[in-house]
Amino acid sequence: MLRLPQSVGENLTFLIAETDSQLNLLAGYVLDHQKAMGARILDRAGYSYNLKVRVQNGCWNRQKTQRKSVNRLRLQAIESIAHDLDRITELARTVVEHLNSLEETRILEPNLFKPIFKHLREGMHLIPETIETGETDGAIQLNRLSEKIEKKYRKVEAACIEQVRKSLAHQFTAILLAAHALRQMGQLLLRISQSLLSAILGQAINFDRFYSLKALSHELEQRGQTMEIETLAETRSGSGISAIRPAGSNEVAAIFKEGEKKKVKEERDGFEAWDAIYPGLAPKVLSYKKRGDSAALLIEHLDGLTLEHIVLNENDELLKRALKRLMQTLRTVWQQTQQPEPVSAQFMSQLERRLPNILALHPELAIPQRNLCGVPVDSLSELIEKTRRRDIAAPFSVYIHGDFNLDNILFDTADNRINFIDLHRSRHMDYVQDISVMMVSCYRLQVLEPPNRNKILGVALEISAFGKRFAKKHGHTTYEFRLAQGLARSLIT
Repeated sequence: MLRLPQSVGENLTFLIAETDSQLNLLAGYVLDHQKAMGARILDRAGYSYNLKVRVQNGCWNRQKTQRKSVNRLRLQAIESIAHDLDRITELARTVVEHLNSLEETRILEPNLFKPIFKHLREGMHLIPETIETGETDGAIQLNRLSEKIEKKYRKVEAACIEQVRKSLAHQFTAILLAAHALRQMGQLLLRISQSLLSAILGQAINFDRFYSLKALSHELEQRGQTMEIETLAETRSGSGISAIRPAGSNEVAAIFKEGEKKKVKEERDGFEAWDAIYPGLAPKVLSYKKRGDSAALLIEHLDGLTLEHIVLNENDELLKRALKRLMQTLRTVWQQTQQPEPVSAQFMSQLERRLPNILALHPELAIPQRNLCGVPVDSLSELIEKTRRRDIAAPFSVYIHGDFNLDNILFDTADNRINFIDLHRSRHMDYVQDISVMMVSCYRLQVLEPPNRNKILGVALEISAFGKRFAKKHGHTTYEFRLAQGLARSLIT
């Protein structure tokens, strides 16, 4: 059962009943041509709105006092359900307004609309049942009803198009617009079903992610344990990352990651490539599933602290250990993966591709050419172009992480081991790319106290000096020039 604040639960119950009542009136208006029922729907415009506002206010007030993110997310999902229920009543008024323009309501074919109303009413009854039981089955059934409504809408659409060909264009345009509003109600049932899933599971989730998670976690449940999920993060690209644990346990069995199919596949390929190059450095892929335009990964959970956590929260001795082990690991990987062909990171080309988005957010960076005390100073675009023309390739490539931020590096303090995560950009490239990204990852930490800033600066300088030693050992005389380009690219982006 979903436990809701009393005022929220009561007003949501009234809102569901009001929405169901208006759908019943709409069915009488459309199927039995009872114009009085259409008028009653128009008269009740404020009822559902007021109930929606009460639910929303109750959710907002309670969210302020909730410490657990799972409880806040459930209240947000209930708030979304209230909004969508009110939207269904708004669409009911839209249907009435469209059909009131018909000169002859008998032109409506009830058999086309009966199944749609049947599915809508079934869906309305499922919503309180699902809230009461707290089981995902109800949300799944609601999702299936929305799919059935979509199919019935297509039949109405086809019938109207056929009649338009017979010159009854005005009449059937009105019917088609009304059917479209009913279709939107079906789409709202889909949104409500996803909000119910989110409320039940305690994390933002859609059906693609739910079915992927169900398929992957089933493989773990075959070992005889029921699994629970906990949201860990939502990436900037929209991927969801969750921990899967045995029910009642704090131990993480695996990590679930879902998102756009192309990016998830790239990450899977990155894990597998690292496993071939340096076994144990990256998590193992336990399973991979595709569904439509999305995909999901189940990967091994690795113990350890992120380097970002160590920099900000741990003592200097542990940080020194972690950095020493990181540099040993990088040296081994770079030596083992060297390829003799020169390679250019093309830092300025990378920057130029991102520049329109940067300037849209920070137009003040579009500095024009100007004079400073009589000395000409280039514009930003001119500086980028001049630097791009002086691009210098590294004498050889190595296999790099590709997104070498502090929070993508783990240090297992017990085993004194480094691990990498978030590997969808891994490839053979100039090692300076990883060095520059990590240095800027240090710089952008939102910590202002001078002792901590000095500690962060020390990490950035140490990783820079390590790169310089590696370059000197291999006779690279252009290391600092390439690093300057990489830093410029990362600082501006």
